[in-house]
Amino acid sequence: MMQFVESPYKNDDVIIVKKLKKDGSVDVDILHRIIDVLQKNGIVILPVDSQYEIVGIANTVVEHKLKALIKSKTKKFVRLIASFKMLESLATVTKFQYDFFHRIWPGEVTAIVPCKENISQEIALRFPKAKFVHEIIEAIGQPLFATNILRLTKGSNKHSDIIRVFGKKVDAIVIIEELCKRHPRPTLISLFNGKLKILREGKISSEEIQSYYYLGSCDEDV
Repeated sequence: MMQFVESPYKNDDVIIVKKLKKDGSVDVDILHRIIDVLQKNGIVILPVDSQYEIVGIANTVVEHKLKALIKSKTKKFVRLIASFKMLESLATVTKFQYDFFHRIWPGEVTAIVPCKENISQEIALRFPKAKFVHEIIEAIGQPLFATNILRLTKGSNKHSDIIRVFGKKVDAIVIIEELCKRHPRPTLISLFNGKLKILREGKISSEEIQSYYYLGSCDEDV
Protein backbone atom coordinates (compact mmCIF):
# COMPACT_ATOMS: atom_id res chain seq x y z
CA MET A 1 0.00 0.00 0.00
CA MET A 2 1.05 3.54 -0.67
CA GLN A 3 1.68 5.87 2.21
CA PHE A 4 1.85 9.64 1.81
CA VAL A 5 4.09 11.08 4.49
CA GLU A 6 3.60 14.68 5.58
CA SER A 7 6.71 16.70 4.82
CA PRO A 8 7.82 19.40 7.30
CA TYR A 9 9.59 21.30 4.52
CA LYS A 10 7.13 22.41 1.82
CA ASN A 11 4.34 20.73 -0.14
CA ASP A 12 6.63 17.94 -1.28
CA ASP A 13 5.30 14.48 -2.04
CA VAL A 14 7.06 11.73 -0.14
CA ILE A 15 5.73 8.37 -1.30
CA ILE A 16 6.81 5.35 0.72
CA VAL A 17 6.16 1.82 -0.53
CA LYS A 18 7.30 -1.29 1.34
CA LYS A 19 8.09 -3.32 -1.78
CA LEU A 20 7.49 -3.52 -5.50
CA LYS A 21 4.85 -5.88 -6.87
CA LYS A 22 6.09 -9.27 -8.07
CA ASP A 23 6.35 -8.01 -11.65
CA GLY A 24 8.39 -4.95 -10.60
CA SER A 25 5.51 -2.48 -10.95
CA VAL A 26 3.88 -0.04 -8.50
CA ASP A 27 0.27 1.01 -7.98
CA VAL A 28 -1.19 2.97 -10.87
CA ASP A 29 -1.91 6.03 -8.72
CA ILE A 30 1.75 6.22 -7.69
CA LEU A 31 2.84 5.82 -11.30
CA HIS A 32 0.53 8.59 -12.48
CA ARG A 33 1.75 10.94 -9.73
CA ILE A 34 5.39 10.44 -10.73
CA ILE A 35 4.58 10.93 -14.41
CA ASP A 36 2.59 14.09 -13.67
CA VAL A 37 5.49 15.65 -11.74
CA LEU A 38 8.03 14.75 -14.44
CA GLN A 39 5.84 16.04 -17.28
CA LYS A 40 5.82 19.43 -15.56
CA ASN A 41 9.65 19.45 -15.66
CA GLY A 42 9.78 18.44 -12.02
CA ILE A 43 12.64 16.65 -10.29
CA VAL A 44 12.02 13.28 -8.62
CA ILE A 45 14.13 11.01 -6.42
CA LEU A 46 13.38 7.36 -7.13
CA PRO A 47 15.10 3.97 -7.17
CA VAL A 48 16.32 2.92 -10.59
CA ASP A 49 16.80 -0.79 -10.08
CA SER A 50 18.51 -0.72 -6.66
CA GLN A 51 20.22 2.68 -6.76
CA TYR A 52 18.46 5.92 -5.90
CA GLU A 53 18.71 8.51 -8.64
CA ILE A 54 17.74 12.14 -9.18
CA VAL A 55 15.68 12.07 -12.37
CA GLY A 56 13.88 14.43 -14.72
CA ILE A 57 12.90 14.61 -18.38
CA ALA A 58 15.94 14.97 -20.65
CA ASN A 59 15.56 18.59 -21.76
CA THR A 60 17.45 21.83 -21.22
CA VAL A 61 15.09 23.17 -18.53
CA VAL A 62 15.53 20.09 -16.37
CA GLU A 63 19.26 19.97 -17.09
CA HIS A 64 19.67 23.45 -15.58
CA LYS A 65 17.62 22.42 -12.53
CA LEU A 66 19.69 19.28 -11.99
CA LYS A 67 22.98 21.14 -12.30
CA ALA A 68 21.79 23.71 -9.77
CA LEU A 69 20.68 20.97 -7.39
CA ILE A 70 23.98 19.10 -7.47
CA LYS A 71 25.99 22.34 -7.73
CA SER A 72 27.83 21.43 -10.94
CA LYS A 73 27.88 23.44 -14.15
CA THR A 74 29.64 20.73 -16.17
CA LYS A 75 27.96 17.48 -15.10
CA LYS A 76 26.85 15.20 -17.93
CA PHE A 77 23.83 13.10 -17.05
CA VAL A 78 23.01 9.51 -17.91
CA ARG A 79 19.90 9.10 -20.05
CA LEU A 80 17.54 6.34 -18.99
CA ILE A 81 15.83 4.62 -21.91
CA ALA A 82 13.08 2.01 -22.09
CA SER A 83 13.47 0.59 -25.59
CA PHE A 84 16.06 -0.14 -28.24
CA LYS A 85 14.22 2.33 -30.45
CA MET A 86 15.34 5.04 -28.01
CA LEU A 87 18.90 3.72 -28.25
CA GLU A 88 18.80 4.09 -32.04
CA SER A 89 17.38 7.61 -31.80
CA LEU A 90 20.12 8.80 -29.43
CA ALA A 91 23.29 6.91 -30.35
CA THR A 92 25.32 5.65 -33.27
CA VAL A 93 26.24 1.99 -32.79
CA THR A 94 27.33 -0.84 -35.07
CA LYS A 95 25.27 -3.99 -35.55
CA PHE A 96 27.74 -5.89 -33.37
CA GLN A 97 27.35 -3.31 -30.58
CA TYR A 98 23.57 -3.30 -30.99
CA ASP A 99 23.48 -7.08 -30.55
CA PHE A 100 25.75 -6.73 -27.51
CA PHE A 101 23.30 -4.29 -25.92
CA HIS A 102 20.52 -6.82 -26.45
CA ARG A 103 22.55 -9.24 -24.33
CA ILE A 104 23.20 -6.86 -21.42
CA TRP A 105 20.02 -4.74 -21.36
CA PRO A 106 17.72 -4.30 -19.58
CA GLY A 107 20.33 -4.40 -16.85
CA GLU A 108 22.56 -2.50 -14.47
CA VAL A 109 25.07 -1.29 -17.05
CA THR A 110 25.64 2.29 -18.19
CA ALA A 111 27.25 2.59 -21.62
CA ILE A 112 29.05 5.57 -23.15
CA VAL A 113 28.60 5.64 -26.92
CA PRO A 114 28.80 8.17 -29.79
CA CYS A 115 25.93 10.64 -29.87
CA LYS A 116 23.67 10.30 -32.91
CA GLU A 117 23.58 14.07 -33.54
CA ASN A 118 27.37 14.40 -33.35
CA ILE A 119 29.47 11.22 -33.32
CA SER A 120 32.44 13.13 -31.93
CA GLN A 121 30.50 13.63 -28.69
CA GLU A 122 29.74 11.07 -25.98
CA ILE A 123 26.35 10.13 -24.60
CA ALA A 124 25.77 7.86 -21.59
CA LEU A 125 22.76 5.54 -21.70
CA ARG A 126 21.21 2.93 -19.43
CA PHE A 127 18.23 0.64 -20.02
CA PRO A 128 17.24 -0.29 -16.45
CA LYS A 129 15.48 -3.48 -15.38
CA ALA A 130 12.67 -2.07 -13.24
CA LYS A 131 9.26 -2.37 -14.86
CA PHE A 132 7.84 0.74 -13.19
CA VAL A 133 10.74 2.83 -14.52
CA HIS A 134 10.04 1.51 -18.03
CA GLU A 135 6.39 2.47 -17.61
CA ILE A 136 7.33 6.01 -16.57
CA ILE A 137 9.65 6.52 -19.55
CA GLU A 138 7.19 4.98 -22.00
CA ALA A 139 4.33 7.16 -20.73
CA ILE A 140 6.45 10.30 -21.08
CA GLY A 141 7.75 9.18 -24.48
CA GLN A 142 11.32 10.35 -24.03
CA PRO A 143 14.43 9.51 -21.99
CA LEU A 144 15.03 10.69 -18.44
CA PHE A 145 18.16 12.37 -17.16
CA ALA A 146 19.52 10.60 -14.10
CA THR A 147 22.34 11.02 -11.61
CA ASN A 148 23.16 9.03 -8.49
CA ILE A 149 22.34 10.51 -5.07
CA LEU A 150 25.23 8.96 -3.12
CA ARG A 151 27.60 11.93 -3.33
CA LEU A 152 24.98 14.18 -1.76
CA THR A 153 23.86 11.67 0.89
CA LYS A 154 27.47 10.75 1.71
CA GLY A 155 26.95 7.18 0.58
CA SER A 156 23.65 6.54 2.33
CA ASN A 157 20.58 4.88 0.78
CA LYS A 158 18.58 5.15 4.04
CA HIS A 159 15.18 6.63 3.37
CA SER A 160 15.52 9.00 6.34
CA ASP A 161 18.74 10.41 4.86
CA ILE A 162 17.20 10.72 1.39
CA ILE A 163 14.24 12.69 2.78
CA ARG A 164 16.51 14.83 4.97
CA VAL A 165 18.85 15.77 2.11
CA PHE A 166 16.31 16.26 -0.67
CA GLY A 167 13.05 17.11 1.10
CA LYS A 168 13.41 20.86 0.55
CA LYS A 169 14.88 20.63 -2.91
CA VAL A 170 12.89 18.30 -5.18
CA ASP A 171 9.28 17.94 -6.28
CA ALA A 172 8.74 14.32 -5.20
CA ILE A 173 10.55 11.52 -3.42
CA VAL A 174 9.66 7.88 -4.03
CA ILE A 175 10.99 5.44 -1.46
CA ILE A 176 10.79 1.66 -2.00
CA GLU A 177 11.81 0.35 1.42
CA GLU A 178 13.12 -2.97 0.14
CA LEU A 179 15.56 -0.99 -2.04
CA CYS A 180 17.09 1.09 0.73
CA LYS A 181 19.97 -1.31 1.37
CA ARG A 182 23.55 -0.98 0.18
CA HIS A 183 23.89 -2.17 -3.39
CA PRO A 184 26.67 -1.99 -6.01
CA ARG A 185 26.38 0.82 -8.54
CA PRO A 186 25.76 0.01 -12.21
CA THR A 187 28.82 -1.09 -14.14
CA LEU A 188 30.11 1.70 -16.38
CA ILE A 189 31.50 0.84 -19.81
CA SER A 190 32.55 2.73 -22.91
CA LEU A 191 32.20 1.79 -26.56
CA PHE A 192 32.92 5.33 -27.71
CA ASN A 193 36.08 4.46 -29.64
CA GLY A 194 34.63 1.25 -31.07
CA LYS A 195 36.15 -1.10 -28.50
CA LEU A 196 34.89 -2.25 -25.11
CA LYS A 197 36.42 -0.47 -22.13
CA ILE A 198 35.22 -1.11 -18.58
CA LEU A 199 35.47 2.18 -16.69
CA ARG A 200 33.92 1.09 -13.40
CA GLU A 201 33.08 -2.42 -12.30
CA GLY A 202 29.80 -2.51 -10.43
CA LYS A 203 26.79 -4.81 -10.18
CA ILE A 204 27.77 -6.69 -13.34
CA SER A 205 31.31 -8.08 -13.24
CA SER A 206 33.97 -7.36 -15.86
CA GLU A 207 34.06 -11.06 -16.72
CA GLU A 208 30.32 -11.17 -17.36
CA ILE A 209 30.43 -8.02 -19.51
CA GLN A 210 33.32 -9.42 -21.55
CA SER A 211 31.60 -12.77 -22.01
CA TYR A 212 28.50 -11.03 -23.42
CA TYR A 213 30.65 -8.79 -25.61
CA TYR A 214 32.81 -11.51 -27.15
CA LEU A 215 29.87 -13.87 -27.57
CA GLY A 216 29.27 -12.32 -30.98
CA SER A 217 32.90 -11.97 -32.01
CA CYS A 218 32.67 -14.90 -34.44
CA ASP A 219 30.08 -13.02 -36.43
CA GLU A 220 31.89 -9.72 -36.74
CA ASP A 221 35.39 -8.42 -36.12
CA VAL A 222 35.40 -6.60 -32.77
